[in-house]
Amino acid sequence: MIAAALVALPAFLCAQFSPTTPLPQALHSHTAVIVNGRLYVAGGVGDGSMSGGVGYLNNVYYCADMNEDGTLGAWRTASQMPEFLGLGLHASVAYNGRIYALGGANLLGQRNTAYFASINADGTLAAWKSTTALPQRVSAHAASVYNGRVYVTGGQLRNTGATALVYSAPFNADGTLGAWRYETSLPSTLFGHKSFARSGRLYVLGGSSASRMYDSSGLPAGSISAAVYSAAVNADGTLGAWQAQPSMPARLDFYALVDTEKSVYVMGGFDGGVVNSVYYSPLASDGSLGDWQPLQALPQNLLALAAASTADYIYSIGGALSYIENPVSGIYFSRIKTDPVALVKLNPTTINKSANGKWVTVIIGLPEAEASAVVADSVRISAVNGAAADLAPDPKWTSKVYSGDSAEFSGMAGVSYMMLKFSRSAVAALIPEGDFSVTLSGRLSDGRVFRGESMNRALTSKKLYTAVTEARAGVRESPSGAKVNIPKGAFKGNPELLLSAAPEDSESVDAGDKDKRSKDMKDRSMSAASEAFEFGPHGTTFDVPVTISLPYSASSLPAGADEAKLKVAYWNSSSGQWELLPSAVSASSKLVSADVSHFSTYQVVYEASAQASSPSAVFSLGEAYVFPNPAAGVTPKLHITATAGDRMSVKVYSVSGRQAWEGSVYGAPSAAGGTTAYELELKGNFPSGVYYYSAEVVSGERKLKKAGKFAVVR
Repeated sequence: MIAAALVALPAFLCAQFSPTTPLPQALHSHTAVIVNGRLYVAGGVGDGSMSGGVGYLNNVYYCADMNEDGTLGAWRTASQMPEFLGLGLHASVAYNGRIYALGGANLLGQRNTAYFASINADGTLAAWKSTTALPQRVSAHAASVYNGRVYVTGGQLRNTGATALVYSAPFNADGTLGAWRYETSLPSTLFGHKSFARSGRLYVLGGSSASRMYDSSGLPAGSISAAVYSAAVNADGTLGAWQAQPSMPARLDFYALVDTEKSVYVMGGFDGGVVNSVYYSPLASDGSLGDWQPLQALPQNLLALAAASTADYIYSIGGALSYIENPVSGIYFSRIKTDPVALVKLNPTTINKSANGKWVTVIIGLPEAEASAVVADSVRISAVNGAAADLAPDPKWTSKVYSGDSAEFSGMAGVSYMMLKFSRSAVAALIPEGDFSVTLSGRLSDGRVFRGESMNRALTSKKLYTAVTEARAGVRESPSGAKVNIPKGAFKGNPELLLSAAPEDSESVDAGDKDKRSKDMKDRSMSAASEAFEFGPHGTTFDVPVTISLPYSASSLPAGADEAKLKVAYWNSSSGQWELLPSAVSASSKLVSADVSHFSTYQVVYEASAQASSPSAVFSLGEAYVFPNPAAGVTPKLHITATAGDRMSVKVYSVSGRQAWEGSVYGAPSAAGGTTAYELELKGNFPSGVYYYSAEVVSGERKLKKAGKFAVVR
């Protein structure tokens, strides 16, 4: 499962989001709106998971005081939710001093109910009233208000799955909703997305087009989108055709969105792993979006979180640490007006400290201010990797303000920024070997101070890429294009692991080893389609397989070669052979991906002969069982007879479909009772009940599966 890029950030990058009064309890899949200067949080899941179907919250909380400095006062209970069983994955909007709760899910499944409540003078809510029900029983949908109508897009329908339906209803003067009307459907089915309306257009962003939230194995849904679409809102409230807008920089669902006067912000979400990224897109006066740009990160990787904004602050509220469970209560806010955050980019992104060159070009963009307001003489590189610095721009070059792409920076449509140049030799003297990030600080013409960190990576000539994993899931991408997808739990017991992904330094490879590699490729009618890449620390093994992705060059392939046959190969120095791994090819991205159990040297290769990858021995699985069964007071163990194998991976699920545990064992099966078999202790924290396992054994390019069930008695 390959996710969009998530750059591991130094801790100081998170400082621009400050913590404030947490929620009264941990929540995910809730909603948040601001009405009359108060923040309201409704429903959600507090102590369970969507797949388990428990933990739906029956409260609406509100913050009595939203202080001028952005902090929040004490939370109070505004009312009970209108549904006795609570709601999660619903949509909420505010209109004309009232709060609306639309659809959602609880223990009865998806709901088509629509409720509204007026707000009392003390901030509590008056009794909820039901109004015109939605046309569908739906959850994980989005809702937006424009010109007196509410628009509901996509979602998961009861007994049907994902939908592309869009419908709207008018707000009546008494707070009720008028009749629902179907509008122009979305370009594809979608759920876990967000929407907003601005300047006569309705926007829909990201989400998943999968049919269900979980696949048949109980894994999170794929088919995650980065697409952004908008449709014109006609005078009668109907929608025009959906049109593509600049895509988000990452595929995301179950993220949070806020829109301010100048920008749209996307925070956190799920891209195959839980992320903490924050992106923004500038909003033009006609409502159109510019290219998306990265900003500072959230302090935690979060999905199914809520968000809200005022003219001065944006808030991240609660959320889940995994898909979709493990809620948190934390709230973080960023001062977008009083303490503006700047977009900072450097060119070149790869800096060879010993190379000649005159300048390093830096651009500064401000989501909530004009770039022309930057006082150029005040700008400084004020920190490198968090350590204080003080470097002024080169005075020989006059600062300029650009809008859109320039000769040195692409992907900037709709973005206004100031361009400055720093002495290349002075920057080289500041930066350490390897990965680094710079902080730029300065002053605006109105006296406000801004700062921002570079999110692109300037590196040495060897293109070394390093990043502290910080025990978080996600993808790390090097400037050379190599990626490492880190799943949850891969580095148990080693949260400070420093990983690297870079083209191998050919000068450091022993001449004899080079000859062996070349000879093995020639003997097996294989050819290299990429550089050799070194992933490190060399030899590191994982509790959960990680996915590596290697860039390849189509021009290096033999004439008529089929790109779909490209493989990731591992150089086994002990055997003196390239070992071909089960691989997935993305011809559009020019990447080949494979799951690996350890870090080593890998390369993309092309097999001219299909015989090169044929199995040398029969590969089959025999009996599979868990013992003891039932497991009473002991750890159950899974046994699977196998004639061969490189690894076995196991996932355990509760009867509700919720994943309860996963683990792996690497290497070939061991001798057991006159045969060879894999055995693995299922070390999950299993309450009494029945559980199902799904096991996969991989041998070379082949995969075989076994499934079954067992019981636990406590």
